[in-house]
Amino acid sequence: MAVVQEAVATPYAGARAWLGTALALVLAVAAVGWYVHESQVLDTAALDIRVYRDAARALLDGGQVYAGRFDGLPFTYPPFALLVFVPLAVLPAGAAVALMFLASAAALVAVVRWCQDYATGGDAGPWWLTVSVAAVVSVVLEPLHMTFGLGQVNLLLMALVLGVDARATRWSGAGAGVATAIKVTPGLLVVAQLVRGDLRAFRRGVLAFLAATVLAALIAPAATRTYFTSLLWDSTRPGGLAYLQNQSLRGLAERHVPGHGAAVWLLAAALALALGAWVVRRHRADPFYALTAAAITGLLVSPISWSHHWVWVLPAVAVGVRLGRRSPVLWVALGLVVAMVAVVRWWVTADAPLYAQDIYVVGGLLWLAASAAQRPAAAEPAT
Repeated sequence: MAVVQEAVATPYAGARAWLGTALALVLAVAAVGWYVHESQVLDTAALDIRVYRDAARALLDGGQVYAGRFDGLPFTYPPFALLVFVPLAVLPAGAAVALMFLASAAALVAVVRWCQDYATGGDAGPWWLTVSVAAVVSVVLEPLHMTFGLGQVNLLLMALVLGVDARATRWSGAGAGVATAIKVTPGLLVVAQLVRGDLRAFRRGVLAFLAATVLAALIAPAATRTYFTSLLWDSTRPGGLAYLQNQSLRGLAERHVPGHGAAVWLLAAALALALGAWVVRRHRADPFYALTAAAITGLLVSPISWSHHWVWVLPAVAVGVRLGRRSPVLWVALGLVVAMVAVVRWWVTADAPLYAQDIYVVGGLLWLAASAAQRPAAAEPAT
């Protein structure tokens, strides 16, 4: 009887695998087609890639990168990022866009896989499911949609942190260190290792950041000096603080209490940092959970967290799924996912409804609050 059951099950398993692979292929092609269409109708398509590419070309040409504007925008990243973007500068424009898109797509697939693995305790399931999920969320979730559309580095940095640090590899800590040298804001993830009590990971993060920054200083000393002595402290340089898509506590304060935004932000950020530190420390045995909490905290307290920075919703959902349906963490994370689908409609007008103006900020605070109340449990790192 067992032999007969196995013989029957095997063809069905093979059929499921083929159907799943076909589904993944269809969804992936549909997602690529969607972005090809957008690239032809939107003026902002690949805008950030153009900024990255032109800024790196200015460096290669010996120009003043931080004094210039590229497609009307300043370059706001640390000088090490310029070195990372050099490959985009030496490629033709179309090839540079394709390279960034493919790199982000690969990063997204890796992140989804690690999230599945973490959420299920090591049983991520078939790869066709991973690719299918990645294709769908890349289009329907606003942060991912914007990341791909603009050509942002968000997914690459998140993959660096999750792949190196959250999975407790031998280089744990270095991922956030390198990410910080590229975009500053992941710096809180380096500090989170200290809060967790992992001094080795903290040292690796600091050393990785210093090594990358020193390398940049050797190659571009003037740009490095300009950035770290003046531009780093200019919170208005990346854009308007009150802009709707600045989904941070500072953005919330500037929108609702103009004129007192800085004072309100400082108070709110201090409270959010305390809450985030509590969550990181409480769940210190689980690096995936703790670093996700640190990332959410960083998004909240940063002066500017554009909506496309909130790609960290993916590991936030994975944490909730692992905890199970009885945990408020899951339901808050799923509510944030719903909001990220709906904001595409809510934010199309300048006069967005009040409940939608700070939806990511509120969701992030609720997720941290639910995590603070969640009983900690030791967790094996995702593999």
